Amino acid sequence: MANLGKKWTCFSCAAKFYDFARPEAVCPKCGANQKEAPAKPKALKKEKVVLQIDDDFVPEPDADAGGEDTLEESLGISGARAEGVDPGDLQMDDYDE
Repeated sequence: MANLGKKWTCFSCAAKFYDFARPEAVCPKCGANQKEAPAKPKALKKEKVVLQIDDDFVPEPDADAGGEDTLEESLGISGARAEGVDPGDLQMDDYDE
């Protein structure tokens, strides 16, 4: 393929053309020299926005702050088995396989 040079888009008339590796890129449609193009404005950086959340959380006072209940006691479950203890009343068929 032949060397067509650099591809340009004219800043004046928006025509697309190649400069054929010439030192000056001149638009064939309107004759504007592309070296005289105005400088492109730099994009402004967006400022980061931080969302402020009003925290209105107030912890409820504990009714009995002195004693610590276990999960079973707080849910009202009585007679809960200790963890890791086999109840003994389950047969092999009762386990999910």
